[in-house]
Amino acid sequence: MDYTGSGATCLPVQIDGGDWESAIFFQLGGRESKDDRRILSRLSSTVPVSVETDLIDHNNAAVIVIRFEVFTRQDNPLIGEVLLTPGHISAHFETIRLLTQQNALKWFFSDSAYWIIHSQQNRLGGTEHAAFQQVLDDATRHDAFIRLTGTYDVESALREVVSHYEFRSVGSNRAFSSSSIQ
Repeated sequence: MDYTGSGATCLPVQIDGGDWESAIFFQLGGRESKDDRRILSRLSSTVPVSVETDLIDHNNAAVIVIRFEVFTRQDNPLIGEVLLTPGHISAHFETIRLLTQQNALKWFFSDSAYWIIHSQQNRLGGTEHAAFQQVLDDATRHDAFIRLTGTYDVESALREVVSHYEFRSVGSNRAFSSSSIQ
């Protein structure tokens, strides 16, 4: 996040005294996100988004990756990934658990000073709930086995996963195909 001035997270929140739910927060600082900030601050409707989940079966712990793509620009979407270790941190487990049952996913986009420049919500249905449940079940099984072997080490797993990340650059023409959440 320090490199690009931007970051994303997904965590449980309780908005206006309602039920607990997981929400996505994008903080868009830095010059790499200048066009995204401009586009999002002018929107009066929702921007197309996609969410993908994956489980990294590391030898030392399960790491769930939630990848968010926000199609502010079709040829270079805004991308955020959140790494969760549900076997290690209860808030990470709760984040995924809530996604298995909540009716909508709320998105909040802010500038570098954390002023909200755009927000939206997208419906979640049975297909999305099942995908989140499957990745949570797989992570739980994986971590149970690793704990039995005595090699559970979240720090090692996260270090390995993070070492493979690259950053979005200004003017990149990378495009990704995925299904959108409506």
